[in-house]
Amino acid sequence: MKNTIPSFLFILKERLRGKNFLHEFYFKSKKTIDIGCGEGEFLALNKKFIRGVDLNESVIKKLADEGFSVKVASADRLPYEDEEFEMAHCRNVIEHLAPKTAHGMLCEASRVLKKGGMLVLGSEVMTKKFWGTFGHIRPYPPGSVRKLLRADGREEFEPISSLEWEGVFYLGDYFSNRMLYFFSALLGYYTPLFRREYFLVLRKK
Repeated sequence: MKNTIPSFLFILKERLRGKNFLHEFYFKSKKTIDIGCGEGEFLALNKKFIRGVDLNESVIKKLADEGFSVKVASADRLPYEDEEFEMAHCRNVIEHLAPKTAHGMLCEASRVLKKGGMLVLGSEVMTKKFWGTFGHIRPYPPGSVRKLLRADGREEFEPISSLEWEGVFYLGDYFSNRMLYFFSALLGYYTPLFRREYFLVLRKK
């Protein structure tokens, strides 16, 4: 069975090639929903396989005019059929959502995924920089999401028993100096130092 967490060497190799390592490792040639697609950076990696949703109507109209398959929709109300997608991508979105909507987004991602499909969720680690963005509502550490998967449901929300934990990995802070950025990414991946962003991988049972 393929490893579901990319190695640091794989991430480094793809970045040196100018590639999006997430797309190359998880999403290539797979029907994917991009939840909170924004300006369409991820959509542009493969118009054929990736669908996008976002609440920003003007952005969605612009993307649709450019030939992307997109819809205006909330993250917790995806306008797609059950088990329609092989993969789900959601990066730099959950921290903009209130807890009820964040829970709904995870439930909806599970609903539209095929069995065995994966949700790759990326978000910022809580640092001083986290609160420097006006739209950030609250951080969601990986452990807080993992608790939602427990069948005994110790949270105020209904457990999401259809998803299971595959793993999490981290990347470091950004530096314009390439050498500093390399060491930041290396330390962020292997240690708690310089961590800026996490990537959580969940699989549909």
